[in-house]
Amino acid sequence: MINHVLLILYVASILLLSYKVRKGTLSGFILSNRDMHHPAIIGIAYTAAYFSAASFLGGGGYGLVAGMPWTVWAVVLHVSFACLAWLLAPRIWSCAKEFGARTVPEMLARRYDSQLGKLILAFIMLIMYTVYLVTIFKGSAHLFEGLLGTTYVQGLVITMGIVALYFSIGGLPAILWVSFIQGLIMIGGAILLYGGMFANGNFGEIWGNIPDSVLGMGGHLVGWEYTLGTAFAISLGLIALPDLLIMMFSAKDRSVVKFGGIFAPLSIAIYAITIFSMGILAYGVFSMDVLGTYVSAPDTLIPFLARSILPKGLDAIVLLAVMSAAFSTISAIVLVTTTSLTTDIVRIVRPGIGDGTIFRLTRMTGIAIIIVSAFLALNPPALIVPLVSVSLGVIACCVFVPMIFGLFWDGGTSQGFIASLLASFGSTMAWHFYGNSIIHPVFIGLLFGTMAFVLVSVFTPSAYKSSSKTECAGPFIQIKEE
Repeated sequence: MINHVLLILYVASILLLSYKVRKGTLSGFILSNRDMHHPAIIGIAYTAAYFSAASFLGGGGYGLVAGMPWTVWAVVLHVSFACLAWLLAPRIWSCAKEFGARTVPEMLARRYDSQLGKLILAFIMLIMYTVYLVTIFKGSAHLFEGLLGTTYVQGLVITMGIVALYFSIGGLPAILWVSFIQGLIMIGGAILLYGGMFANGNFGEIWGNIPDSVLGMGGHLVGWEYTLGTAFAISLGLIALPDLLIMMFSAKDRSVVKFGGIFAPLSIAIYAITIFSMGILAYGVFSMDVLGTYVSAPDTLIPFLARSILPKGLDAIVLLAVMSAAFSTISAIVLVTTTSLTTDIVRIVRPGIGDGTIFRLTRMTGIAIIIVSAFLALNPPALIVPLVSVSLGVIACCVFVPMIFGLFWDGGTSQGFIASLLASFGSTMAWHFYGNSIIHPVFIGLLFGTMAFVLVSVFTPSAYKSSSKTECAGPFIQIKEE
């Protein structure tokens, strides 16, 4: 009963906060008017938006099959990419500000003078983010099953209703403020569960109970090569996922972004170490007879751990932690997907459409995407982590290559931009279905995307040259924000 009451109070609180911080304009809804001046809020909201329910449930349970390589690679790569992302953040912020860009496709389109590139990237985001949302809805529904006793379908409906309200009320200002609170809850829940594992495993004795095959770096039931590729693909998103970059765009000035780089990597390190160790530590606390069911369905391990090792009532904190992860990520993804469709694509088709119409269309489209994703989650795949790594990896490849070259090389062209998008997307998907599973598709996408960008850019002319010093290298079109 306490879980139900706590969830109701929590949802009511975040909806009230969303209403309080809302802004009544399109720019306020999708970019918070670029007025966020709290580094801690941006940094921790970034962490909460990145680590979804898929990370809490899928990432927490994946160690059951992948063993120690999952914990080591996932922690090292997440922290490393987070540090790199925030070193680049001030420069990314300056580019978005200079171009007056409100979305990542818009920033890259203005950098390379390519409306077609913007259109292609927006559609790639729509497809792959919808796939990713399915995994988050799946994780949330499993959580409701495990901790509230609902059916899987009921869990989907509850998640869908809460997120639809949360998204439509406040937009990015609500996402930032609520995600900050959710991030703190997530970290607290992760630490609580981590401590509970050691307490139930008699602290120092827990490591002696874990089989050598789980602790070895060769991999347990999954080879270390595949695990490395999966961790790399997911971690790359810390630099290039639009739902994270948009939080950098919202900062008031460069100093806010600069100091946000202290809070984000630190909170990511704490969360990654605690959650990505759960699958391994479970072997030190429970017998194989108990864990056998969860080895075949590792995404259900975390609710079991919460019920089994935490005192009655404290498992509600884990419920809130995973719900926080789900709500913050879904809302951020839906926001960047819908704004790319409405402010980018619709304005190509109808250039004269007003902000008021776009504002209403963004809300309606976002709710539609939430409903479609929940419907697709009715028959999801068995494992969350591999699906997350592919869907996020495709988006990260498509954004990472043109963004990095756009920041540091003045030779990139619109044709190179388009070629890199097509090569990254096409090669990643082709390898996913037909390639050798030992090599993760994201490595192929990065390789072919980079080759296509450089080769095509070298042999095609740049249409525009920068007339003044800019944070973005080379040609660009400077357009003031509307």
